Amino acid sequence: MRLIYLVLLALLVSSMLTPMAVGASDDGDEDNNEITSREFSFRTGEGVKIGDYRVELISVVSVMDGLIEVKVWKRASDFEDWRVMEDHIDANFDEGAENGGLTLTVIEIFDEETVRMRAEYRTDYGYPNKYVTEMAMAPRNLPKLEVSTTADKTGVSVGDEVKVTVTVKNAGNDTARDVTIQDSPPLPQFRYLAGYPPKIKSELQPGEADLAVYSMVAATEGEVEVPETLARYADSKSTIYSASSPSVTIEVSPKRKPDLVLKVDSPEPIDHGGMGTINITVKNDGDASAYRVEVKAEARSGGEGLDLVEGSLEDSFFEVPPGGSETYSATVKGSRSGNYAFGLAASYQGDGEMMQTETAFEVSVLEREYKYLYYLPIVPVLIIGVWLFRRYKEYKY
Repeated sequence: MRLIYLVLLALLVSSMLTPMAVGASDDGDEDNNEITSREFSFRTGEGVKIGDYRVELISVVSVMDGLIEVKVWKRASDFEDWRVMEDHIDANFDEGAENGGLTLTVIEIFDEETVRMRAEYRTDYGYPNKYVTEMAMAPRNLPKLEVSTTADKTGVSVGDEVKVTVTVKNAGNDTARDVTIQDSPPLPQFRYLAGYPPKIKSELQPGEADLAVYSMVAATEGEVEVPETLARYADSKSTIYSASSPSVTIEVSPKRKPDLVLKVDSPEPIDHGGMGTINITVKNDGDASAYRVEVKAEARSGGEGLDLVEGSLEDSFFEVPPGGSETYSATVKGSRSGNYAFGLAASYQGDGEMMQTETAFEVSVLEREYKYLYYLPIVPVLIIGVWLFRRYKEYKY
């Protein structure tokens, strides 16, 4: 009888312990099934170990479009997945992290070779560890384009022409195929003349370069940034790559204009009947040529007392370049005393616009000199002398 009680007691204890064991087992499974998230950066030709999974970066398909190609496989398994991923979009591999696989997300694409990713997986897979892939260790033949954009002038004025050169060189060790140039849309600050949009050869051998030149005219003033030029190309396996040039900044100043200045060197006061020389200089202080320059003179007060002996107060010139000057002269004779005022006006053309500048000057003619006036002071002396002489003779007798 006691034996029966002992058996029943053992069965009762066993039935109580079994749910506890099951509960403990479930807690352990929950711990193992917990999802963790890690971020890591790696380059083409590198892989990351996450548990039995291997994540390898095959190539950066397009930096601009945010596309990369990855290979994910599992050790001691036939699972293997090649896929093109887009940045900031989750991708599940082997049914994803919720089902024991991997969930990968591209966070940032730094350049043609380096990306940053986030991996979600079961906690018990451990930390990601990087390694070098067999593909990276093997020699690779790949094209690599270098793009440059240059302007022949980075400081211009409105109306000036600028030539932009786009150069593409294959610095890699394989042929670049399907090469295309994607330049910025036409900039509103410029008028495009020829060669736009730029085009180059669709195929470049290793070491080969090609260039395209286009011209444009500055239309508005200000600082203008010519955006980067993007080149897209493919390798022998049709993997797409891209390369870009730095942007170019062009400073556009206001439209160039001529600025004529009239300078007159008047003679010292002229003696009555004497002569003097008037020198007139037409100088261009602007930054553009002045064309069809006409200098006219006008007597503002009298003028009939001055006689033109040689030269002229008026002249004309076809062109006066920036910083240049023209000088001419006139010789006058003073026939009547007085101050004579003249005005000078220069009309000229600058980039289709008529312009004018003015100045004024004076010429003085001295009074006529009468030489007998110098003898007048002697008369009183002579009178006094005669009077004294007569007085002397009167006293003497």
